[in-house]
Amino acid sequence: MKKSVLAILFLMILSLALSNVGLVLSGGGAKGGYEIGAWKALIDMDITIGGVYGTSVGSLNAAAVGQGDFGKALEVWRDISESKVMKPTQGQKTLIDAYGGSNEWSVGELFQGAIDIIKKGIDVSPLRELLEELISEKTVRNSGIDFGLVTFDLTDLRPEMLFIEDIPEGKLIDYIMASADFPGFQTVRVDGKAFIDGGIYSNQPVEMALQRGFRNIVLVDIGRVALRDRIARFQAFVQGAEVTHIVPRIMYGSTLDFDPEKIQLQIEEGYLDTLAAFGLVTGEYTYIFEDRDVLEVMFDSLPVQKQLEAIEFIGDPARWPSPESFYEDFAGSLEKIYKLPMPTLVLLDNLARQLKIGNLMLYSTGEILKEIKTAYERDGIELPEESLIPYDRAVDFVLYLYENAPLPESPENFSFFKSSFDTLSDVKE
Repeated sequence: MKKSVLAILFLMILSLALSNVGLVLSGGGAKGGYEIGAWKALIDMDITIGGVYGTSVGSLNAAAVGQGDFGKALEVWRDISESKVMKPTQGQKTLIDAYGGSNEWSVGELFQGAIDIIKKGIDVSPLRELLEELISEKTVRNSGIDFGLVTFDLTDLRPEMLFIEDIPEGKLIDYIMASADFPGFQTVRVDGKAFIDGGIYSNQPVEMALQRGFRNIVLVDIGRVALRDRIARFQAFVQGAEVTHIVPRIMYGSTLDFDPEKIQLQIEEGYLDTLAAFGLVTGEYTYIFEDRDVLEVMFDSLPVQKQLEAIEFIGDPARWPSPESFYEDFAGSLEKIYKLPMPTLVLLDNLARQLKIGNLMLYSTGEILKEIKTAYERDGIELPEESLIPYDRAVDFVLYLYENAPLPESPENFSFFKSSFDTLSDVKE
């Protein structure tokens, strides 16, 4: 009896340890909205964050995670703009816009902007005001969630990886500003020392999570990778730590592009990419929330005559001794081509790509099938020049199943994640 109780306690402790993750948030400037979406997905998956470590904008978001107020952080990111981060001169503004891809500039304007940045630096006093509104140092220190950030000391020419106990009382916002002092910004000084963005040393401080003993690490990656970061990732592998790597499929905007529409897209994609990183959704183009081969379930539900009719879209039914052998062969062929699990869902994902269906959405299998049907009937399908998959025949097969077989219910927790994502993406005008 005692052994049984001890075994249960051990399993409970082990489960708790595995759910207690070290969250690492990289630098990336205006792309930081992506990290907020990722955080919401971790909340929805009921993943406990034991420590959070960030560089540059990642340190700002890490402090927000540390104090645990997601709603406030989301509000700040949805309301953010260039004017709430910096006050550039006209010349500096031209240079920033050019950095973001704008073509509306002249050589003279760029030159003046460069001179302004060298002489003055970009005024980021609005960012400090934003941090003072968002971050409660007392709450971060008392939250029970470990915290750390990276900056670089220009005075002593050395990197600083600072955990919360290393940061003097009342100096948290100062050091977040130091961590986020992007090149070109006015130099941040703390206690007489000059600092610059920590990303020049470590933009993805996995090393800090390892130092704190975390062996289950979630890395949200929205920026460049420093050599130090590559070494830390290798160290994590050697030490047997598991690093779940979350990285954008599409990066909306650039480091200094505070376009609210792009930031909203970042938030949504961060949420969906996090679900994908943890295996809750399938697809490299779309995000399909499914845990089984729904096409097989639909095919098996058809009477034999309709199964044979479905097979005709792919090939001659006489090639297979039974409908069951056809489907096994069909799924096996897809698996050899795609080299991914649940290949029939990968097929749906590829059909969605070929039909140019909107991808920034959480789909059930039924919803993606409906979208495929609508797009196919409206536009048809443009076949790729070289492909191992006859997509025109595949879509006919898929739609035959959709129109003739009952659609199984979505996974039990689909409605929860769908509702949460819809709320996240529902921006009030």
